Order: sequence, then C-alpha cells, then structure tokens
Amino acid sequence: MNNMGTLYRIELRKILCRRITVVVMIIVSLLMIAMNIGEYVAGSKVINKAEQALEGRAVNDELLDEMRAATDPKNVTMEDGTRMMIGVSVNDPAYQPLVDYLATIGGNYDKAYHMTESELEKRFRGVISEPMREQYLTAAEQDYWYEKLTDFSMPLTYGKIQNGWGDAVCIVYVVAILSMISIAATLSGVFSDEMQLRTDALIFSSRNGKRRLASAKLLAGITVGMLETLLILLVCVATQFTISGINGGDTSVQFFVGPTAMDMSIRRAFWIFAGIMMIIGLLLSIFAMCLSQICRNSVAVISVMMGLWLISMLTPPYSWRLVSQACGYLPVTFLGSWTFSDYRMVSIFGHLFTIFEAAPVLYVFLSLLLGLLTGVSYRRYQVTK
Repeated sequence: MNNMGTLYRIELRKILCRRITVVVMIIVSLLMIAMNIGEYVAGSKVINKAEQALEGRAVNDELLDEMRAATDPKNVTMEDGTRMMIGVSVNDPAYQPLVDYLATIGGNYDKAYHMTESELEKRFRGVISEPMREQYLTAAEQDYWYEKLTDFSMPLTYGKIQNGWGDAVCIVYVVAILSMISIAATLSGVFSDEMQLRTDALIFSSRNGKRRLASAKLLAGITVGMLETLLILLVCVATQFTISGINGGDTSVQFFVGPTAMDMSIRRAFWIFAGIMMIIGLLLSIFAMCLSQICRNSVAVISVMMGLWLISMLTPPYSWRLVSQACGYLPVTFLGSWTFSDYRMVSIFGHLFTIFEAAPVLYVFLSLLLGLLTGVSYRRYQVTK
C-alpha cells in the first residue's frame, strides 16, 4: 500500500514539533522586524512626504534647475584662495532625496549641484564602460550590453526614492542570511538525529523501505524550509511596506541601486528577487539535509553552512574570471544591489544569459543533484553497532 502521504505527515510533524523550530522561527522574524525598524529609529532612513510632489516628473534640466533654486551651496575657502563646495543646504525638503541621489551618482555635492540633464544621461550611458574593463567581459557580452543601452530610456522618471518596494529589494539579502540560519538550525537533524539517537535500526527495519523514507524526509524538510523562507520574506515586506508605503512601484530601479544597464521598475525587481529568494530557500533546505545525511552530525551541518556564509563574503579579483563569477552566484549574498552591476554572463549553446536568468536555473539544478545525492547516500547507509 502506498503510504507516502502518511510518512510525509509524520516527518513534517517531527520537524515542526521540535522546540528549536518554533524558537528559531520566532527569533529570526523578530530580528527581521528589529533590523527594518532600527534603520528608521537610528535615522539612517527618513521618510520624506514632501518628496511626493516630484513623483512622476522627468529628471530633466527643468527639474534640475528647480533643485538648484531650492538649494544653497556650502563653500569653504582653501589656503590657496580657491573655494570648494562641501555640501548644500536644501530649503525645500522635497528636493533633499534628489540632491542626495545625484551626489551618489556624481561622487560629491559639487557635481550634484551642477548636474545637467546631458551630464546625467552621459553618466548612465557610460555605466557599462568601467565594469566591462574590470570584469573582463567577452566581445559577445560587450555587444549584448551595448545593445541593451541603446534601449535605455532617458530622461529618468522620478519616483519616491523612499518606498516599500525599494526598501524591500535593498534588504532581501538579509532575508537570505536569516533564512539560511533558520534552515540550518531546523533541518540539520532531519537525517542525523536518527543516527545519533540510535533509532536508525528500528526505522530501517520497517516495511516502508529506505527510498520511501528518504523521499518523505526530503519533502517534509523542503516544506519547512520553504515555509521559513516565505515567513521571513513576508515579515520583511510587511514591515517595509507598513513603514514606507506601497506606492512608487513604477519608479526606476536606478534610484535604488545606482546606474545599471539592467533597467526595470523597482516593482519588477522586487518580484524577481522574491522569486529567486524562494528558489534559494529550496536549495538551502536540500543542502542542509544533504549535509545532515553525509556528516551525520547536526553541529557539523550548522558549521558548514555558517562557513558558506563567510565564504560568500569573499570578493576575488575580477581577473580570476571563473572563481570570481562562481562566488557571485553563492546564494547567501546573491540578492543585493551589487548584483545589478554584475554584467558577466553564462553562455549555453551559444546563447547568453544574464546573472538573473542563469542563477535560478543553476539553483534548481543543484537542488535536484543534492536531493539525488541525499537519497543515494541514505539508501547505502548501513547501521553501525
């Protein structure tokens, strides 16, 4: 009789009823909320309602002239008699986010204050030049991005820089980190506990067989891991949208990640990030259970996954093309504003795929491979005395 459903429910209940599962899910959710709220309490992010007056306007010379009229430059006189701008005083708060953004784009407040429409367009049109040199792009990759730049729409349409869509996109990488911690803690014992508690002999002697047991454990672990990832993502999004509002989804992603040839609305960027985050949750879940079966020790599983987090922080030089590109695909820190500036592509049968197109396929393939490896290892495992 096919009792796969019963086995799945039993394994799912075993994971969910563990005290550590409940405790960890509560802790990571509270951490996500605290991090989001903390940015506003600390003053690193300020909601500017006056900014809404500029929403939907083109960032052209007319708007930039208005910005200059609403600001006063702060100059200092150097020892040699030259005057240098060290900042600007903004009289109309509606223009403050635009001034700060242009300072980021230009490099300082002097360039922000004197920015023109043509200079801003030149900055965005030339966004690919430096990365192409640094990232050692192939001729085919360069041609691809140059073609993309021809479709780049200027002038930019201004949108509220401080909004829930953008805030969520800029902090999704924290969701990945907390998800990995949660998954490592809750799924590290899916296979190893029965070995450490010496209940494996009893389990293997049942009529269900190792293949069916392994499948039930994997499915239950994937369910819990995906639920944990979804929970943390929903907590992140709910907090950000509650604080910053749900308007501004049509704003260009440029206002949140800086100049990038991957032009899209911030709403589309959010849904791409959310989808990839769920696939990352799938990969991390299967990876944790694979380690649980191979290492046969919960502490070892957590240690390896924490080590993966540390490795993901490494930034090998671009001259190490394969190593550097592989590190860029590590799932823990994949989702960040920096990914929009990674123009290295993957060539498959002569077709080029961007990092956002290739990563989900790679993660799904690795998930299938790790799931197969876990099942094979479980079936070959022999009970020790």
